[in-house]
Amino acid sequence: MTLTPILPVLPERIGRYRVTERIGKGAMGSVYAAVDEQLGRNVAVKLMLAAFEEETELRERFYREARITGQLAHRNIVTIFDLGEYNNRPYIVMELLEGLPLNEYLRTDAVPSLDTKLELMLQVCDGLQNAHQAGVIHRDIKPSNLFVLNDGTLKVLDFGVARLGASNLTAAGMLLGTPEYMSPEQARGQKMDARADVFSAAGLFYFMLAGRPPFGSRDLRNVLHAIISDDPQPLADEEAPEMLRQVLMKGLAKNPDHRYQQCADMRADLDRVRRTLAVTTARVMQAARDRCQQIFALIDERRALGRTLAVPDIDASCDDAVLRIQVRFPAFADPSAAAAPMDGVAARAALQSLQGRYNAEQGALAALQQRALDRMAPPPPQRRQGFWRGLLKARNN
Repeated sequence: MTLTPILPVLPERIGRYRVTERIGKGAMGSVYAAVDEQLGRNVAVKLMLAAFEEETELRERFYREARITGQLAHRNIVTIFDLGEYNNRPYIVMELLEGLPLNEYLRTDAVPSLDTKLELMLQVCDGLQNAHQAGVIHRDIKPSNLFVLNDGTLKVLDFGVARLGASNLTAAGMLLGTPEYMSPEQARGQKMDARADVFSAAGLFYFMLAGRPPFGSRDLRNVLHAIISDDPQPLADEEAPEMLRQVLMKGLAKNPDHRYQQCADMRADLDRVRRTLAVTTARVMQAARDRCQQIFALIDERRALGRTLAVPDIDASCDDAVLRIQVRFPAFADPSAAAAPMDGVAARAALQSLQGRYNAEQGALAALQQRALDRMAPPPPQRRQGFWRGLLKARNN
């Protein structure tokens, strides 16, 4: 006999909030999109799972998430509006976010540029710094606990395993947090402070650049051993520039005393990296723009010389070359247009391609110039000697 799975029934209302759809499910509860009809706004309602409603420890953690997050007013932390109970199950009402969790955002077709990733890193640091200043350690920084809105704003979510600095509340016998990103002191079960979040954030940034956690995603024992004992696999040049790799390695130091002591310090270095890369990228883009105009000048010379030499289809050949460059490199083809921001890696790749095209145009022009010289030059000496020998021979005969 085949058993048909019983799907959870969508509640019509949770408290005063009219439910429209379920939009997510976590370890502690489901999240619903709903409407606050009193205030006329859309909200998200996180309702604790029924299986946990009798678990005192989990209920306390659930309420603590609401209390902790509710006191953190910052653009990079999800906003809590309300707290209540529905059928003996607690719920939290928060702002309804439109966008994607970070792990999904990074997998979209339009791969974020390095500059975009750096901007998101800065926002992570800003949100965590605000929490730390309020005495809150998140302890579970991971891609699915960060949300990127459609306008590019990042929100830190799920303070469910966070603890206030002065609180001793823990879950006995449970390893709280996500193994791939937890700090060595967290993996050992030792006392933690804000520097544990610095480590986790640096591990998250490593994932954003490389597409993999810094210590792998194998079984729990191996991951924890790697976090405590092993260095992460070095990032390749194409994954991150050297100055950015240095920031991440400092954030991932095993000893908390050797790390950044607060997220604000790591943010300052990340911002310095971003500004340095922006200057370098701007120089590369200007070099690419200049090279593009030099190519057009070579094409114009080739066109003019080709017409003089009556080269067939010279205009069509030159028009095609110009069009190809305009289509492939629109950011550099029009010197009067403001080029859209470009990732440094992409800018360098464009400059390299343009350099290859410049060399090819130089070769094509040089070939035409040689044809012109050959046409203008007198016959070589051996041809002249042969001419006079033939003329003398014809006279003698």
